[in-house]
Amino acid sequence: MRSSIISAISVIALLSGAACGAADSPVAPRRLNPSATPSATPSANPTVTLVLGGDVLLGRGVAKRAQRVGWGRLLGDATRLLRRGDLAIVNLESPLGPCLPGGTARAPRLCGDPRGLTALKAAGVDAASLANNHALDAGPEGLRRTAGLLRRVGIRPLGVQAVLTGRPQAEALGPLTVVAVNLMRPVLSPGRAVALPSPAAVAREIRRTRRAAPRRPVILLAHLGREYDRYPGPRERAYGRAAVAAGATAVVFHGAHVRRARATDRGAVVHLGLGNLLFDQRDPRTRTGALLTLRLTPGRRAQVVAEHCVDNHTGAVMACPPLP
Repeated sequence: MRSSIISAISVIALLSGAACGAADSPVAPRRLNPSATPSATPSANPTVTLVLGGDVLLGRGVAKRAQRVGWGRLLGDATRLLRRGDLAIVNLESPLGPCLPGGTARAPRLCGDPRGLTALKAAGVDAASLANNHALDAGPEGLRRTAGLLRRVGIRPLGVQAVLTGRPQAEALGPLTVVAVNLMRPVLSPGRAVALPSPAAVAREIRRTRRAAPRRPVILLAHLGREYDRYPGPRERAYGRAAVAAGATAVVFHGAHVRRARATDRGAVVHLGLGNLLFDQRDPRTRTGALLTLRLTPGRRAQVVAEHCVDNHTGAVMACPPLP
């Protein structure tokens, strides 16, 4: 269900065909409360199936599509995969409510419609990272408002303090620890004034949580990647190496808006880019995103259960095509 990174990057063309769909099986019952403390998690079943999705937009063209077909239909068959896991996390790239002024066609502000949250929760989303370069497009108060709206519908917000301060912060998510960070410099204020954490700072936070709970799985969710580029650059390599060396169980990137390859590094799962899960970009390279399902057991390496691809305009699920 649900090797070194240097080598993974250097041979990424060989990895392009890795990772693709698995046979469907009945939807499993949801077992975990994302807000539960570690001690509240049932010890009889420590293995967790985690589903990870990429960038989600709840405004602009997605909101227009929802007016035509309804919010509940936007994720289509992807809902089945999100619900299959014990926990599901996506990257919400649109604070909810009105944007600050100042966006342009080349440097847009992305904001979303709060009515989309109920549909996300119904689709099986348990937590949403807000750590991305558009997190402050509605200002700090807009970010806090978004976090409050997520909590209200039962979705756990992740990465809020990291966005506001630029400092990575480990957060408990049921039996897991998640470090969600934005590593892309925003073009517009106020986001561009916030410092980005260094690879060393990210590694220190992972090491700190590892020392406190050595067997607890640690997931790094990192928003980084040149738009539309299927190949990671030196910054992705630096952060990936540092996170794995510090003890991350899995390192998952999003932000380039295109699906990238997956590899392993010293036993850690490294996904170089999930792409879009629900977006409105017209470039055909952005149309297919990935849903990655991992099985996580305390004290053990992560196992890849499956990687399915999703048409982020229709929610249709498919086997992942080979990457160019």
